[in-house]
Amino acid sequence: MAPVQIVLCVEDSQYIELLLRYVRESEYAAKVRIRAFSDVDMFMTYMDSEEHRGLVAAEETFLKRWLHSDNIKTARWARLSEEADYHSEGITLAKYQPLHTLLEQLCIMTGRSAPGVTLKEGQYTVITSVYSAAPGSGKSVTAMNMAKQLGLKGQSVFYLNLEAANSTRLLRLERKQMEENGLSRLLYDLQAAAEQKELPVHPPSHYAVYAEEIKADTFEPPENFNEMLQMTEQETLSLIAYIAGSREYDHIIIDGESGWQERIKAALQASDRIVWLLTDDLLCMHKTGMWTSYWQAHEPDWYEQIGSRISFVMNRFSGSLLNPLPITGIELEGTLPYVPSWKQVASSELLWCSPIFQRDILKLCRMSHDQAYAADGVGM
Repeated sequence: MAPVQIVLCVEDSQYIELLLRYVRESEYAAKVRIRAFSDVDMFMTYMDSEEHRGLVAAEETFLKRWLHSDNIKTARWARLSEEADYHSEGITLAKYQPLHTLLEQLCIMTGRSAPGVTLKEGQYTVITSVYSAAPGSGKSVTAMNMAKQLGLKGQSVFYLNLEAANSTRLLRLERKQMEENGLSRLLYDLQAAAEQKELPVHPPSHYAVYAEEIKADTFEPPENFNEMLQMTEQETLSLIAYIAGSREYDHIIIDGESGWQERIKAALQASDRIVWLLTDDLLCMHKTGMWTSYWQAHEPDWYEQIGSRISFVMNRFSGSLLNPLPITGIELEGTLPYVPSWKQVASSELLWCSPIFQRDILKLCRMSHDQAYAADGVGM
């Protein structure tokens, strides 16, 4: 398998030397190829003369010049900063963090899982986000049933719910540890470990609970909504990279939230595949068109990066469409059926038991597997 290609741009030559030495002496030696620059002019000369298809990870000094060049749209990029401050444009990664964690995050952004996530020969952890522009489109039911079908196929699955009002509370959760751990504790441990340039001692399963209904590990939702509402891009990327790099899971299903929160933007960025749900109603179609138009106008590079990973899927499909699709030229890659018995649900058990829904979810999971492992295991 071809190595991940990364262009690293940092003014501190000692930092570059340290990182390159770490790569040479670690498992990343066969997995990553880094071309490093400490001089802006040399970086611009290289980018102007070479056809680079990997990831550019650069400090602001380099990005200021390169972002205005003609070839900016030919590569993915991330900003490196001493602190992972919020920027309205692009994703910012903390430069000073454990090198293993930083390299995992960079590998995820290229569409390739990190070197340590191989569970079986030729396989990598696949990250799928379920997203919709409109609330109530069936994201959680779809994500949970995808996790269930993957689990029934023998995969080790992690269901990561990033909603503030968390749907995980619908599940019967089985604690693996006597003490309570959960997402709150893991976020704290990730932050504390990063300050020491280390990784947490325990694997993700130590903090997880098991949900028999969906055959997957997950986190108990935080009691305080603010813990989710205040999650940053950096925290979300670190969390996803930590789970993906743990050697514990074949597939991560991310259940997101409608909108443009930092944690949702990071989840979409880190995903190999985005299952974008539509419903055949005017509100959903309108909001989908509004969001895609906004991203094309204000986040064109980011939207171009994720565009090839999006699979538009029509939920509650009854056989024909009343409303036109909101984006010119798109095609549906799948449909999920309308289930009349779900119109009024008094018990969550009904959500896992529809044979016709499970049939089409299984098709969706097969599409995910085939696309994610196409081209020798490289995600979309």
